[in-house]
This record gives sequence, structure tokens and C-alpha cells, in this order.
Amino acid sequence: MKKAIWILAVAAGILGGAAARPAAAQEDAVLLVAPSRFEVMQVAFDVARRYPTVLVSYQGAPDAPTLHVWNGYEWMALALADYQSGAFLQSYPGRTIFLGGDDLLPASLRGINAWCERTTQVPVLERTALVNAIGSYLPFTPADWRWFAGRYNLTLKNANAEKAEAARHETWYDDGGKPKDPPPSFFKYFTRSRRNASAAPIQPVEVAPGETVATPAP
Repeated sequence: MKKAIWILAVAAGILGGAAARPAAAQEDAVLLVAPSRFEVMQVAFDVARRYPTVLVSYQGAPDAPTLHVWNGYEWMALALADYQSGAFLQSYPGRTIFLGGDDLLPASLRGINAWCERTTQVPVLERTALVNAIGSYLPFTPADWRWFAGRYNLTLKNANAEKAEAARHETWYDDGGKPKDPPPSFFKYFTRSRRNASAAPIQPVEVAPGETVATPAP
């Protein structure tokens, strides 16, 4: 219920003339611009259940899209000019996610840099890929991932597990860990293998009192 009230507050400018006062910024909120398709909207509303969200839907011809904004209770018509200027908002979301590829998302909807510079576009609309893309852009918590996995009967997989496993077995002495550049000049004193010490025993370096040992200048 609190989430719905917040959405109503940011979209109230449509009813009450938001142009009367400049909108503030709410960095932890997101604007989702999504095509009016059932499966996409289902994910969008689920994101709004977990994260402060403003929902804008689009449909129709790309050169003249029909826009609506969800005010917490119903969809309301939204003029393109009000959308582009942000006049329909009382709080500017800190980031925006455009859902849909270039063949679907109207180019006119991307022009919101004046009030939201942090934007990304998700071209894939299949549910699992959509959740993964949104969760990678928003600061999803482990609890968020578990919630979406349960919601859509998905299996969670740690994307960094393979890297972490490889890191545990990584060693400097493997060929992959050896430096590609030639070793520094002072390494010349250690070029003999200890296994050949019997053939060429290493003579200890004797340092007279008051003397120091310095490495050669590069």
C-alpha cells in the first residue's frame, strides 16, 4: 500500500499541474518505460512491488506513441511533451529503464536527459532475461533475487561462481600467471635452479662491515 501511495505522489502532476513547482530528485527510484504487453507489464509491476517505481506504458505507431502512466490505482493518459519534460512528475527518478528493442521502442521516448541522465535499454522482453537485465541494473538484494525466483519458478545461479572457483585454483606458477615481459635485471642472480646446485654450488656473498648491497640501476 505504501508503494502505491508513493507512485501516486510522483505522478500527481498530471492532475494538479506539476509545472507549478520544480520536481525534486529521488535517486533510489526508477522509471520503467515499457510496451503495453501482459508479460512485460507483469514484470514491471513486480519490480514496483520491490522497488520505488514509476510505470509508463507505450503502444501504437512509433512516430506517434500513445502513453499512459500508472498513478497507483489506474492508468492515466500522458502527453508526449509532458513525458519528455518530466512535467508529470513531482519527484524525478534517479534512473530510467527503457524496455524494448530499437524496432519497438519509439525514439521520442529516449529524450529525457534533461531530467534523468542515468538510462539503460533492455531489448529482450522474455521474462527470465528481463528480470536478469533489470536486476543487474538496479541494486537488487539477495532477497529480491529469491523473491523473483519464487515468483516465476526460476532457479537461482551465482553468475560469479565459475570465476570464484577458478580464482581459488589460480596460482602464480601456472603458465597463465607468468609475466609476459622479461624479468627485471636483478633477477639474473637467481636464474640457476636449486636442483643444479650440486653441479654449480652457489657461493655466498660476503659483505664487509659498513658496506651495503644495492641493486643495479635500471
